[in-house]
Amino acid sequence: MSKSVALLASALLGLSALSAPAAAADPVTAVGDLPRADAADIADFRRQVDALYRMKETAFARDDADTIVDRFYTRDAITFGPEGKPVIGRDAFRDEYRNVVKIANVKVEPVATHVGKDAAWEWVNFRAFPKDKAQKPFTFIMLFVFAKKDGQWVSGGDAYTVGEFPKAG
Repeated sequence: MSKSVALLASALLGLSALSAPAAAADPVTAVGDLPRADAADIADFRRQVDALYRMKETAFARDDADTIVDRFYTRDAITFGPEGKPVIGRDAFRDEYRNVVKIANVKVEPVATHVGKDAAWEWVNFRAFPKDKAQKPFTFIMLFVFAKKDGQWVSGGDAYTVGEFPKAG
């Protein structure tokens, strides 16, 4: 199993385990907070990943699938949506993105983030604004999984479904 595939799997499995409700009859001791990177590393993540999101938004506006695939994702990245069909690797991502960039412009809004030393995940509202003005905007709830390699954050993949996180308040 490749490193980024393993990262994605462990992040998703770990997240599922942390969010699974405990059975009422079998109380479970809380694990506690996950270890976090220091403030400087978190700020570096935010700066780099926000730049990746802006790049992705700009590339959608230009119908530029190649920039998204080559600069945002690892070679062996994985994605899947509500239909459960996995897309694996840049070649498959490229095929998907060449179609989706024609459909909408997007805006990525971070909602909840965990940054470790060399791995992170981030929940976002991924807002889509159809290029066909007769269609209404829609939002995906997305989970991006990131890894840090040679000082650069890159996505090992994502998972998404139609929906929206509520505004913090």
